[in-house]
Amino acid sequence: MARYTEFGVGGSDPGSGLGASAAPRAVFEPGASRSDSDKRSGSDNTTNGTTSDAATADPDVSPIDAFARAWAVALSAAAATPLGFDQALRVVTPLAEQVVALPDDPELARKIGVQAAGALIDAHCFQGACVAVTVEVLDRHLPPYLRPETSSALRAGLASAFAEGLRERTRAEQASIHEAVLTAYRAGEARFRTVFRNAALGIVITDKHGQVLEVNPALAEMLGVDAYAARGRTIRNLIDPTEPGEYWRGYNALLAGEQTEAEADTRIRRVDGGVVWTHVRTTAVRDDGGEVALVIALHEDVTERRRATDQLRHQATHDALTGLPNRVRLLDAVEELLRCAGPEDRLGLCFLDLDGFKGVNDTLGHQAGDELLTVIAHRLSAATDPRRHVVARMGGDEFVILFRRTQGAQSVFPVIEKVLDAVRQPVMLDGHSVTVTASAGLVERPAAAASATELLRAADITLYWAKSAGKADFALFDEDRNAREVHRYALAQALPAALESGEMFLDYQPIVSLSGGRPPSVEALVRWRHPERGLLKPEEFIPVAEETGAIVELGRWVLDRAVHDASSWPDGPAVAVNVAVRQVHDYGLVREVATALEASGLPPRRLCLEITETALMDTDDGLPGPGTLRTLADMGIGIAVDDFGTGYSNLARLRHLPATSLKIDASFVADLGSPDAGGFAESVITSLVVLAHAAGMTVTAEGIETADQAERLTALGVDYGQGFYYSRPVSAGDIQAVLARLVTKA
Repeated sequence: MARYTEFGVGGSDPGSGLGASAAPRAVFEPGASRSDSDKRSGSDNTTNGTTSDAATADPDVSPIDAFARAWAVALSAAAATPLGFDQALRVVTPLAEQVVALPDDPELARKIGVQAAGALIDAHCFQGACVAVTVEVLDRHLPPYLRPETSSALRAGLASAFAEGLRERTRAEQASIHEAVLTAYRAGEARFRTVFRNAALGIVITDKHGQVLEVNPALAEMLGVDAYAARGRTIRNLIDPTEPGEYWRGYNALLAGEQTEAEADTRIRRVDGGVVWTHVRTTAVRDDGGEVALVIALHEDVTERRRATDQLRHQATHDALTGLPNRVRLLDAVEELLRCAGPEDRLGLCFLDLDGFKGVNDTLGHQAGDELLTVIAHRLSAATDPRRHVVARMGGDEFVILFRRTQGAQSVFPVIEKVLDAVRQPVMLDGHSVTVTASAGLVERPAAAASATELLRAADITLYWAKSAGKADFALFDEDRNAREVHRYALAQALPAALESGEMFLDYQPIVSLSGGRPPSVEALVRWRHPERGLLKPEEFIPVAEETGAIVELGRWVLDRAVHDASSWPDGPAVAVNVAVRQVHDYGLVREVATALEASGLPPRRLCLEITETALMDTDDGLPGPGTLRTLADMGIGIAVDDFGTGYSNLARLRHLPATSLKIDASFVADLGSPDAGGFAESVITSLVVLAHAAGMTVTAEGIETADQAERLTALGVDYGQGFYYSRPVSAGDIQAVLARLVTKA
């Protein structure tokens, strides 16, 4: 201990410091004229020595070459160490090739970012400016098809790898200097004093109690104090006590003799209030008895690097246009919230999307659209509390609000209503007052039952519900509704394969004459025997087939199977087959019907095609596919209008239809005999019978379940009936026996 107190190694000599960075140089590409270079410094240029992308306008320059040249010029100007254009070009060209050919894969993008960081460090581009210009050039040359999360992954890989690379380089440099200090100490007082005073790194020596014995000029300059004034203070007076615990854990372990070395990043508070970040490597020097006598700490000023890394990390986790957190940062915030949540804690996530944003871009231009997004971002931030909410932009016109520590869905509603009201306030864009609205989907649940990806998926689904319900409002996630939609989606995916695997089959239900006699026809009804869900009702999968377009293929299969079955019934009834709206619009329907009849040998008179009344309302000027329906009718095929009375169609159209039959919806039959609706149902049925007969059509009533209903319908003039009263649907092999029984019953 006495040996150090005798040194007097402090003093006011400034030391060599870390070396000043060279100012950015104006670097010109080989062969470029001064005028060409001047163009690069025009108003379209970015800062930090980057250039405009004028080269991309040259048809002789490929996108990869233009990218690599712009990147090389930017790096050669930003690097503090000499880095010529040719050397920079060799470094970045392979990376530019990978970026231009980058598929929309976030994981691969992150790997390329890591490679880019490694290439920069290997080329001695350690300055933050090199990273900043790299990000700027990347943003201008990224493929336009990349999703925001892919671009963010590229930046995140660059940021994390650059920070880790610098950290490894710092460790290596400090290890070398650290070894030099200890060697000088062991070699003798004079040599140690020379190393101590002239070291580029800051050095502080403390005793085993943490009292400062010596501070070298380099560290004194970092602290902004006189080296002598630092003596006698404790190390905690020099190092900000709010520092990350890693530094203090290592330091305390040294004093306790648990380890001999430690290193960490730490924050030093200067006397003028400024902050300096340093990377510290600390060593305990033991006396002859093995006890800790001194602690020597070497500090390298990494403030600039940390600032550059933080800036890059901010760019990787924040939206460049609005400054809001992006998808990457939002997911991090959600994951952090879930990790820290208690068993009773709840949280919420709201997906918000502007209504009609595309119209703003199309009419006022993308610049106006960007300005609108910036305004909306500010309004969302102003309408929320940063202590309780995180507002993020997912991309395009989609925003997300994360709600911390909610108290049930009702506690979130006022904030969402405030946000939607803020969005709909007029915005001046390019001299025009523009008003837009937003739709939002909210999911709110216990944190213990949540995951980041599931929250986003649920909120996104709920946003779609809000859009479908009329927009300019918000919807709350409903677990039961979601389960139904997941079920429907699964059916939609399985439906095409079900047609090929034999899971679909047909049953047939008789259509009887209310005046007696042999039933003239049967209706083909499709069924699905699902391998996991059992027998599915038509109402479960027919709407799904209509939404997905699979109804055309399903309808074609039903037609082929029905006419094939009907052809096996000698002198049998006609078969009625339902035809979807999409099939009516399909010009190939006539050909498909003709092919099916020819293949089966079934006469056209024994086929009736049923179209729903809603199909008649699908156009403003005439019937859907009128030519198709007329052609089918001229072939001798019956045309029936199904479920009539539910679509509020123009009754005057009946006389223009090439139809032979009208089927009254089962809801009117069910109301017969009801004290409240019976009179109305009878009036409607009577009117329809009169109109249909006047148009030359027969009338069939669906859904007859009782003898009383059958008698009433007969009295009202209905021609035919269909329902469980006569028979439930049966297989093709059983239909003949059912028809024979009905003849006997009549």
